[in-house]
Amino acid sequence: MSRITTEKQQDVLCLFGELDVHSLNDLWSTQNTILNGVKHIDVGQLTRVDSSGLATLVYFCNKYNVGLKGINPQLQTLLTLYDLQQVINS
Repeated sequence: MSRITTEKQQDVLCLFGELDVHSLNDLWSTQNTILNGVKHIDVGQLTRVDSSGLATLVYFCNKYNVGLKGINPQLQTLLTLYDLQQVINS
């Protein structure tokens, strides 16, 4: 069973569940399809993001020119600790 699920709502990709080293393959293998036409990734329903999940979000933001929305306090702490506020187009 996947730890991450996605739902595309117009130009927003919503992520649900846990974005960590164990769930990255699901997103990585479908990135071209799920990020096609997306302007924002809604991370508000993620219950856990580890450093590999954060790295994936940063990669997606840069490669596909998308921003993040729904950033919770835990993810904001990671973004601040790694000094990534300028990288993520919120």
